[in-house]
Amino acid sequence: MKVLTFVSSIDLSSGGPSRSVPMLVKGLAELGVDITLMTIRSENMNVHALEGTTAKLKVLEPSFTRKKIAQYLKEEKFHLIQIQSMWDWPYHKVMVEARKQGIPYIVTPRGMLEPWSLSQKKWKKKLAWWLYQRNDVQKSVCVFTTAKMEADHVSDLGITTCKSVIPNGIETDGYPCKTAIEGVKKQVLFLSRVHVKKGIELLFEAWKRIHPENTDWQLLVIGNGEAEYIHSLENRVESLGLKDCIKILPPVFGDAKIKVYQESALFCLPSFSENFGMVIAEAMSCGTPVITTTNCPWNILNDTKTGWCIDLSVDNLEHALREAMTMSSVDLYAMGQKASKLIYENFDYRSVTLKILRLYEWLLNGGEKPEFIYE
Repeated sequence: MKVLTFVSSIDLSSGGPSRSVPMLVKGLAELGVDITLMTIRSENMNVHALEGTTAKLKVLEPSFTRKKIAQYLKEEKFHLIQIQSMWDWPYHKVMVEARKQGIPYIVTPRGMLEPWSLSQKKWKKKLAWWLYQRNDVQKSVCVFTTAKMEADHVSDLGITTCKSVIPNGIETDGYPCKTAIEGVKKQVLFLSRVHVKKGIELLFEAWKRIHPENTDWQLLVIGNGEAEYIHSLENRVESLGLKDCIKILPPVFGDAKIKVYQESALFCLPSFSENFGMVIAEAMSCGTPVITTTNCPWNILNDTKTGWCIDLSVDNLEHALREAMTMSSVDLYAMGQKASKLIYENFDYRSVTLKILRLYEWLLNGGEKPEFIYE
């Protein structure tokens, strides 16, 4: 089986797919799949996951043409292609050429067909949808989603091809669970792309309400984003009188990232839309309980009492934060340990990629339909 997976960017600044896609490729290579990760050159490409594996890396220059893609696909003779997002023109180029050469392809929307995402640049996306993007998706052999919620949203758009529901996998060994209460700070962590989609302003409003009774707690906002938006957040913190307890910091990676996960008592991602939320799984793996929203596919937090998954509003954020921050450090620690175990048992990349391999085999060879396929 020879597979190509294409994502336009694996730059460290580009969010969840820069971690989830290389991890998918790593897992499939470890299972013996002849797999190539194709991406467009950037300054800080996240390729460390591929080190020591048989996975191949194909780096395109930003000026690549469809002719070059056509030649590459003809030479390599891939059996299957997985497209790891949409809307950007490079994805369309690859899908058009795949159809011309009769190569089946999977479309992985990565949240790009979620209602919130479709509401952004709405008319531009509507035009693109009817001109080419709907056809690209409909002619795929499968739409690969990371949650049932995302699969339902794709179906709501009239896409009738089958959908798979397989979560992202994480390298749980790379996000070890905290082993002691000592060193855990009264600190709520937001670590993600700093973007209006993430609900940060609502978090600030909730924090303003709870701060008078929780002056010993701190909120950290860590991540990269547009300088203008970050500056507006800094101004908002100042106008709310919260400069002493809210810190907006640049992104961290590697050991520094693990350290901030482990030393935080709580993690909060109050997002308007996530198809998965890699940072949620990472925080939980590190033993940190999570507060997030029902716009993210993490209702399992409520079901397993490993965190809070709430309807997004300032009132609900205030309530969840108050409840969490009044728990004892022992109880929060125990909740985090349970969360870490849940991630290890359900979201480790090794078990996830076994499902992906089953999907590939079914799409190429037929046989009994896997339980994670919806038609």
